[in-house]
Amino acid sequence: MKSYKDFLLGLGLGLIFTALFWIVSLHSPVNDTDVIQRAQELGMVFPKDLGAPQTVLATTESTKEAEDEIAKENTLVSKEEETVVVKSPEEKIVSYTVSRGSSAKQVADELYALGVISDANQLVEELKKMQLTAKVKARKLKFDIANGPVELYTVIRELTK
Repeated sequence: MKSYKDFLLGLGLGLIFTALFWIVSLHSPVNDTDVIQRAQELGMVFPKDLGAPQTVLATTESTKEAEDEIAKENTLVSKEEETVVVKSPEEKIVSYTVSRGSSAKQVADELYALGVISDANQLVEELKKMQLTAKVKARKLKFDIANGPVELYTVIRELTK
């Protein structure tokens, strides 16, 4: 009979300590930005960082000068509907071949020299954080740099496919 009483006493004390611990832990709020920052340090990547398609909005201006400038840039302006159709910018394709046995640093330096990325060291650091330095594959790649350097995570995705 004594062991049954000891068991219930231990169970009751355990439940009391657990409840107290739970109540104390509720008073330490967790900030969303801290969680996101910690997750990114551990390698979390948002879809927008991977080059997911993003919506681009075009606005129109009703002034004559704006219409003339747009017309000069091979743009069609319809005054009745007030819509602007902009031709896509000229493509500037850069071809690059990842050589067999190239290190991540060599690849990053070469992509930086070609204007594909804006910072070679940042590419190497992200590859290290994501533990992908050994996953860079030897093959031919093409990058469109008409709008400037390519987004870092898009380059990483292409290098490690």
